[in-house]
Amino acid sequence: MKTSTVLVLAAASLVATPAAAQQTRTVTVDAPRYDATQTSTYDRDTHTVTRETDLTRASDGAMASSSFERQRTDEGVTRDRTSTDFAGRESSTSYERRRTEGGWESEGQHVRRDGVVADYQGQGTRTDTGYIAHQSRSVDGRPAGSRTVERSRPLRRTGRR
Repeated sequence: MKTSTVLVLAAASLVATPAAAQQTRTVTVDAPRYDATQTSTYDRDTHTVTRETDLTRASDGAMASSSFERQRTDEGVTRDRTSTDFAGRESSTSYERRRTEGGWESEGQHVRRDGVVADYQGQGTRTDTGYIAHQSRSVDGRPAGSRTVERSRPLRRTGRR
């Protein structure tokens, strides 16, 4: 009896494992001023999060939407977002961060609804007590600012006293 119960439970866990690898959740809102639907999906196998949002204004039926995707890999992370407002104007953002031997490198771009393009570049170096990060921004190809940030943390004690 115990053996058959264990086998049934083991078989059920094998069948349930692929289904649990991806989780999807949908939220629907039906309010007096708007209707909205947001679908979020997390895929454990690819470490990807996606979110799709659609919004309809009740007064005139105008629609707005947004989509977002983030993926984590062994080398770093990527994020992409696009959105369209009720007037049909679109904006988008993309970002990528890669691990390097002693820290990270990152870059990104944001395109505003009016077409202005903002670029971002960054890099960081790990130190024994924290990190040093260099960041720079430009708007439509012209430098808009840069900074260097140094963060430190106290050394961790290991072992027992």
